[in-house]
Amino acid sequence: MRVDGVSNNRIVPNFILTPKQPQEVTLVSKEDFLKLLSFAFYQQNGLNVKLVRIAVENYVKAGANFLA
Repeated sequence: MRVDGVSNNRIVPNFILTPKQPQEVTLVSKEDFLKLLSFAFYQQNGLNVKLVRIAVENYVKAGANFLA
């Protein structure tokens, strides 16, 4: 059985040049950010309510009594 050697192919790294001056970043106003945050909490709360409702429905349908 013969094992060949490993070739040494040269790999040239490809660097991406970044601009020397920082790019302008569009900032969101405080009011818009608070609206977005409020909406996110509202949506999360709505999902939590739906999950609790589904869990209660499944609990009632199963007729399970975990307190006994």
